[in-house]
Amino acid sequence: MRQFTKRSAAILTGSVLAVAGGTAAFAYASGWFQGSSNTTVATSTIGNVTATIDLRAGGATNKFFPGKIVQLQGVSLNNPNDYKVKITAVDVITVEGGGDCTQSLAGFSFPELNTSTVFDPGTTASVDLGDLKMSENASELCANKPGIVVKATLKGEVAA
Repeated sequence: MRQFTKRSAAILTGSVLAVAGGTAAFAYASGWFQGSSNTTVATSTIGNVTATIDLRAGGATNKFFPGKIVQLQGVSLNNPNDYKVKITAVDVITVEGGGDCTQSLAGFSFPELNTSTVFDPGTTASVDLGDLKMSENASELCANKPGIVVKATLKGEVAA
């Protein structure tokens, strides 16, 4: 019985591959395989959902003092995304325009948040966002500040 050497094994392997390759070429030529499997996709960007709130027009009802809660009604909310968004949280980042009054001294928070509203893609809507509260321990340095700007981050999720 003949023993296989490295050379004869290489020839045998090469022959098998050539036959298999020839069969695939025949199958492709006879219509068994059509087209290609390339798929090109694009993913959506994540745009910043923004809310514009100006409470100065509300007079005395919208002026803050320690412990004061103001309902945020008629907030202009913009969703630039390609998908529906549901707001799940709002975190205050900074307080500006108040001179010495900073977020650490004012303690603004959003204790009650409307998380049931879904915002359509590419729209601006007027919504009731919830409440904005000044801390009970707010500093007197935050008194008599007519143009405080509270900057916050809206957190959310893709909605169905």
